[in-house]
Amino acid sequence: MRVTSSLACITRWLVLSLSLFGAKAFAGYVSAPDGTVLLGIETSNRYYVAGGARFFIPPAQHSLYSGRSLVPLPQATIDSYTEVPMDGTLFRQIGTAPIYVVVGQIPWWIPNPTELDVWDDWKEVHNIPNSNWNDRFIDYTYVKNVLVQERTTSQVYLFVTGAKFLLTDPVEIAYFGGYGSVKTVPLGTLASVSNEPFCGAVVRERSSTTLYAVGYINSSTPGLRKHAVTNPTHGVVPDGALSGIPTMSSGLSCIW
Repeated sequence: MRVTSSLACITRWLVLSLSLFGAKAFAGYVSAPDGTVLLGIETSNRYYVAGGARFFIPPAQHSLYSGRSLVPLPQATIDSYTEVPMDGTLFRQIGTAPIYVVVGQIPWWIPNPTELDVWDDWKEVHNIPNSNWNDRFIDYTYVKNVLVQERTTSQVYLFVTGAKFLLTDPVEIAYFGGYGSVKTVPLGTLASVSNEPFCGAVVRERSSTTLYAVGYINSSTPGLRKHAVTNPTHGVVPDGALSGIPTMSSGLSCIW
């Protein structure tokens, strides 16, 4: 099995050593350098490394990464690595223009070249495979919330279950982590973020114990609805955030 350079041989040894003797300090991040391609020994699956995370490369796109250092590893070792890049990672889908930066383990769109000048700071913009990259963030966001504000602005938003919620009450800001936990995101990025949770999310308002699943009646009836459930919650939203969503007794769906 060909490895493209002696550096890749050293990298493989390092990755195997860390996987065998413990790499908890690395929080599940890939130990190989960004830009490396990991090869599953038993499966021939390939993964591009960006921000310490693995991105699956569909077979039809293998040739697009043929010049990268190749690190063969057991598939189980590769599977143990995170799919969510480190904060500060810049990436775009290969062959596409939109660029994202990871903040609070969430991808935020960088809407213009002026804003990119603020965020790139000589960092590489990774061209990740075109393979449903955002699925990992949808799953992760269900159990992740982050307080954010756009660069040069003062408004604070809670981002949870795929939606943004403006927070104006200091009590609520404190409940969701406080001003000290607010992270800065690109100016203009929140315009592309929904005001409604992902379909299928289970949420409750901060001061309530009632859990609601949100979804739709059918494809011909617009507008999100909610109904009370006992499922585990995916997130907590500000008080009053669900008041504008009509309540149904049941029958909501995301697929029909």
